Amino acid sequence: MAIDYHQQIMKDSVAEFSDLIRQRRKLDKKIARLQKMVRWAAMRSSEGNFRVVIPPDAAKTQKTPIGFTDAVRHVLFTYRIWLSPVLVRDLLPTIGFDTDSYKQLLPSIHVILRRLVARGEALESKLSPSGFVYIWASGANKATHSASGADH
Repeated sequence: MAIDYHQQIMKDSVAEFSDLIRQRRKLDKKIARLQKMVRWAAMRSSEGNFRVVIPPDAAKTQKTPIGFTDAVRHVLFTYRIWLSPVLVRDLLPTIGFDTDSYKQLLPSIHVILRRLVARGEALESKLSPSGFVYIWASGANKATHSASGADH
């Protein structure tokens, strides 16, 4: 009896595809829950005299209402914890900045963060031999710098 490899490949591919779709649904639910928690924490932050209101569907309703540099500023200002460039990238959609049109965000984020440090708007701290973390300059006094808060 001859083995139909095409049929077997199709069967295996469909099974793997279905499994990955289930995993993605689980991750999407978890991401949505954590996104709500991040928004909640940002809105209720007691640091400084600010109150940031982030619309629930900001990433879906707005299409890049501000420039890239202002978006990075807004992330640092909103969260006021030590953030790696990767975390800044991941938080951009939470403030309504559309990242879909950018192919390589991280190099630009690194440049913007260095400029903000040079201007005194942000502070920089060496986390490891290869990585830095950043914080909004006025939030540095109260925020504690810990590796667990900036592990990305």
